[in-house]
Amino acid sequence: MSEVEFRRVPVEEAGQLGDELGEVYSEVFSEPPYQYGDEHVRLFKDRFAVQNQRPGAGLVVARDSAGEMAGFSFGLTMPPKAPWWTDLTTEVEPGMTDEPPGRTFVLIELLVRRPWRRAGVAVRLHDLLLEDRPEERATLTVQPAAGPAQHAYASWGWRKVAQKRNPLPGSPIFDVLVKELQ
Repeated sequence: MSEVEFRRVPVEEAGQLGDELGEVYSEVFSEPPYQYGDEHVRLFKDRFAVQNQRPGAGLVVARDSAGEMAGFSFGLTMPPKAPWWTDLTTEVEPGMTDEPPGRTFVLIELLVRRPWRRAGVAVRLHDLLLEDRPEERATLTVQPAAGPAQHAYASWGWRKVAQKRNPLPGSPIFDVLVKELQ
C-alpha cells in the first residue's frame, strides 16, 4: 500500500469534493451494519453541500500517492438551537444538552475505505479534524452494532452519554458519544 497524505481542505474548496466524498460514503456505508443505499448517499451529499458552508466546518481528506481518496473526516461547530439533543431515548446528565454558542463540535463523518483500514488512517483523520478546535467538547453518533468504530472511539477518549433515534424514516438507534477537547 502506498503512503497516505492528509490535507485540511479549505472551506472554499470543500464543496468541489461532494461527488468524490459521496463515492467514499457509498462504498463505506454499503457494508454491514449500515447497508445504506443510494437515498442515503443523496441525503449525505445534500447535507454536505449546506454543512460545509457553516461556521466552524472542517474537512480533512486522506489520499494515497496516486491521488485516490482513502478516507475523510468532516464536522462543524454545533449551532445554537440545533436539534442534536432531540429524539434522545435515554436520560442524560444535567447540563449535557446546554448549547451556548461555540460549546460543541459535531464530528459528522469519519470514513476510511477498506484498503486503508487498520493502517492508522482513521486516527490521523480524527486527530487532524479535532486538533486546535476552539470548542469545549465534541460529539458524534455511532450505531451500537458498529463494533470497530465503537472500539476506536473508546480508545480515542470518547464516552457514551446517551442514545437517540435520528429523524430519518426507519433509522436505527445510535449511541451519542462525547469527547472533551479542552
